Amino acid sequence: MPNPKVDQVLAVSERRTRTLSGRLLVLSLFCITACRGGSHSPPRAATTTISTTPSVPPSTSSKGQTNVVKFDVDTPMTTPSGSTYIAPKGWTITTKTDFILLEDPNHEVSVRFVERKERDGTAAIAAAWKQVEPDFARKMLFTSPWPGRSGWDAFVFVSYETTVAEARFVWAKATRKADIWFVALFDGTRQGWDKRGAQADIAHGSFRAKGVVDESFVGKPANVLDGARLGKFEAFIEEGRRISKIPGLAVAVVQGGKVVLEKGFGVKELGKQDPVTPNTMFRIASMTKPLTSLLIASLVDEGKFTWETHVTDLLPGFALGDAELTKKLTMRNILCACTGIPYDNVGTVFESTGLSPEKMLERMKELKPTTGYGETFQYSNAMIAAAGFVAAHAADPKKPMAFAYEKAMQVRVFGPLGMNRTTFDSKVVARCDHASSHNRNARFDMELAPTDTAAWIVPMNPGGGAWSTVHDLSQVLLMELATGKTPDGKQVVSESNLLARREPQARAGEKNSYGLALDVEKYKGVRVYGHGGALSGFTSTLFFLPDHGVAAVMLTNVGFPNSFVHGQFRQKLFELLFDGRDEAREDLELVLKEQESWRTKENAKTDFAPGRAFFDQFVGTYEHPLYGKLKIFFDAKKGAVLDVGEWTSALGKKREDDGTEKLVTTTAPWIGWPEFVPKEQSGKMTLELLDGQRKVVFDRVPGGK
Repeated sequence: MPNPKVDQVLAVSERRTRTLSGRLLVLSLFCITACRGGSHSPPRAATTTISTTPSVPPSTSSKGQTNVVKFDVDTPMTTPSGSTYIAPKGWTITTKTDFILLEDPNHEVSVRFVERKERDGTAAIAAAWKQVEPDFARKMLFTSPWPGRSGWDAFVFVSYETTVAEARFVWAKATRKADIWFVALFDGTRQGWDKRGAQADIAHGSFRAKGVVDESFVGKPANVLDGARLGKFEAFIEEGRRISKIPGLAVAVVQGGKVVLEKGFGVKELGKQDPVTPNTMFRIASMTKPLTSLLIASLVDEGKFTWETHVTDLLPGFALGDAELTKKLTMRNILCACTGIPYDNVGTVFESTGLSPEKMLERMKELKPTTGYGETFQYSNAMIAAAGFVAAHAADPKKPMAFAYEKAMQVRVFGPLGMNRTTFDSKVVARCDHASSHNRNARFDMELAPTDTAAWIVPMNPGGGAWSTVHDLSQVLLMELATGKTPDGKQVVSESNLLARREPQARAGEKNSYGLALDVEKYKGVRVYGHGGALSGFTSTLFFLPDHGVAAVMLTNVGFPNSFVHGQFRQKLFELLFDGRDEAREDLELVLKEQESWRTKENAKTDFAPGRAFFDQFVGTYEHPLYGKLKIFFDAKKGAVLDVGEWTSALGKKREDDGTEKLVTTTAPWIGWPEFVPKEQSGKMTLELLDGQRKVVFDRVPGGK
């Protein structure tokens, strides 16, 4: 289901709706998290502005009294029928007799709440659209029914076809309590959801009808993970690995100040017998981020700077594409995902070879905020990478930033924690016990990925470039639970600066916030901190429960979609810790079934071997000033090939429902993205690509055909 929900759910990595795999994960996680429960932090008191007329003309179906409000902070609301939800700050809330309309400040996206009594959820959704938009006639793209969860009796999710020119995402969710379906309708631009998806989740994620009470673990002590419970957990992990087609993974669990489980499952590489062990190295991707913020906390301890030190005081040449934002940016809020700077890898996925941190920071002068400062959550690899490099420069200003950062991490984080197998050096990794990367191909089968397909992250190492093991990361978890101390009592970072990282900075959803490069959540009433990660060929998750002295980490050698890592692994551990409802196994099966169904539908649009006659018109060299050069050529054995220099992939032809033909990657490292829309203007061929909120146009080099 095309839905930026993935950003709020994972909040941690290269989890974008740009890829087919990403879309599959979005669908899965939207269903999973929509069915999760838990309490959320209460919003502050609001300042209310009431207007006498709607900011947008009301629907022709509206009738009766209309009330329009806007709030300066997230504010609890009650519907005329007694349901409750939270109105996001800055949004316009129009309450009509027959539905409620929520619109973002720029009127790019909308959420409508409607109550219906149809026989099933799909019929209720169709009737709701007709109620608010009598001319609504979009074709359903995907329908997904789910069993009752979190106090609701049933769920249905529907996504709809949109045209390439529209660049919109339209979907709906219906949740039933007793005989009433509570329908949420979502409509908006792709860029609008990218900007405001977190705020939309605050609204629809918080919606509760009367009588809806979720499972809660508040006040429950965590069970001891004895031999019986750990046995069940290990069996679940192995089954989840097998049915998710994950070649290999490693897990560590901490409880009571010690590691109670540390084990490898499966193999390091498909087709080989070498088993994964607790000391097998994996790319940990965005799980590097909380390690970077730990480094920064230690430098604050040393007095190199404070959390409130302005970035330009440490690196005068640093600049974003907005002078005012550049001026106010501090070492605290460069980590907060709350500045308005959108997700943008500044072209490194295409052009990373030889790109130094200094050059990467220079590219950041192109980044401009797309939402107001402090308005909402927008995840950014580049911003946290910049934070790590700036901090390292403050510690060692005479050395190149790459060297200064890696040295600072070794001296202040890896060394003190005994993380002897954690590194950024791919040459070291090649000599050690390490896992190979894998991805599902376009036909949903697992395959070995090309060597080091995630090397594009190197220029942004503080945001996602580390390799590590579950044994090493268990030491991080022990330190987090001991508020900065190692098991032998050594204080790695002060308690005050360690805890500063956990303070919510940007609300990322109903129950989720982002701290200083750290996820902050209340899951079924339990405080959870952590981070996940995903790069081509690897996914990972790490989390800890400070109130219960429990923590866990999982590393895998497969890329998206990987709901097992980011969903059911933690879900099952909570079930065992708190005697929760036994739902993780069923949820995983439902997710995998939906992913395969979605993949089948998408594959039906793609010709994997369209032939030379079709591709001849696109053969040539193309160029973009930031993303560099790419080539399209035809190989007698491989067919059409996209070569960006750093990586290559086979190309297929994808025909969208509106007739638009795209060139789309069909083999690792990137499956289903990039999707190029070829256009010929004034006799010149171009390839158009949407990368997050950035529109990228590659021009064919004259004579390059």
